[in-house]
Amino acid sequence: MEDFESIRPYNDSEVNEKLIKYNDSSVFKKLVAHIYPTWTQKTITRRTKNITSAQGFQELLIFPAAKAAIDRSTEHFAVSGLDNLSPDDNYLFISNHRDIVLDSTLLYYVLYQNGYKPGQVAIGDNLLSSELVTDIVKMNRTFIVKRNLPAREMIEEAKILSRYMRYVLTEKKDSIWISHREGRTKDGNDRTNPGVLKMIAMDCQGNKMDYLKSLKIVPVSISYEYDSCDVLKATELAEIELTGSYKKDGTEDMKSIITGVTQQKGRVHFAFGDILSEESFNFKSDKIQDQFKELADTLDYYIHKNFRLFPGNYIAADLLRKTSTYADKYNAWEEEKFMKTLNEKIELRKNKDDFEVYRRILLEIYANPVFNQLEK
Repeated sequence: MEDFESIRPYNDSEVNEKLIKYNDSSVFKKLVAHIYPTWTQKTITRRTKNITSAQGFQELLIFPAAKAAIDRSTEHFAVSGLDNLSPDDNYLFISNHRDIVLDSTLLYYVLYQNGYKPGQVAIGDNLLSSELVTDIVKMNRTFIVKRNLPAREMIEEAKILSRYMRYVLTEKKDSIWISHREGRTKDGNDRTNPGVLKMIAMDCQGNKMDYLKSLKIVPVSISYEYDSCDVLKATELAEIELTGSYKKDGTEDMKSIITGVTQQKGRVHFAFGDILSEESFNFKSDKIQDQFKELADTLDYYIHKNFRLFPGNYIAADLLRKTSTYADKYNAWEEEKFMKTLNEKIELRKNKDDFEVYRRILLEIYANPVFNQLEK
């Protein structure tokens, strides 16, 4: 375990010790009060005092927060495909990635509610903006993916990460959730990066595809009717397109986390696909690099296929193309509702000079899932 010291989650024996140090922290109290506005300080102290394990941390703090996010910011929350998985087994969940915190939190909340084994989550170290955030994620069964390193260091860290994932999946027999690419999809065009699969297989000295097959990979499609961070994403992409770059102000990731949890998302759907079958590993090419690409394309196929399209997705596709191709997929009331929401988001744009670019990108966020699923 010494190899994993810098990336592993906290052990159960460390959780209470980490929590206790925040008993008098005003920042921690504000954070908890924001998530649980009805809790008194006495309630917070009592709850944290009784937490002595990662499971306790999740059951008493994280999963109630997940339920609160569902109750307050979604119209309907649905899950499909879970009955194809065994509660007694462990899996490698590879999914599209739209929200920094909610994607993995809601996934494990669903598994917990249905009696499935707990698992671990991969998160980029760019999100660890403070000691408090680092402690929270590491108490929440999260391991760290190091980013933005020099090339040689990046390779060495990737080897450690691959070895750690192998340890969790094959020795600890825990599940893992990991995004199919680095960072969130910001333009709605969910694409798996073959490099993620290469990293996972890096620690295997034998046949890498046989190893990946043994991990019981489950593609997961996460669909939000309204991406609660769409304005932030469109703003970033518009600036990159117009100026060639975008510089974060240091508070942006935390702003995205809070916005993602609190803003209205409409309907939300989590689709668990089938475990990648033997057929998924029948490749056209004998070259390993081509095989990683083919496997990434297979994951994309299932993520796109199982993605739940909502009326707004079809409306955005028609608006973007200036057609009525998908007019049978929505009615006048749904179109009016989406247009009202879209126009409100466009009105928030401070820089009116890039109106058309911003509007197009905002539409692409919702239209690209339609193109990926229906126009292959």
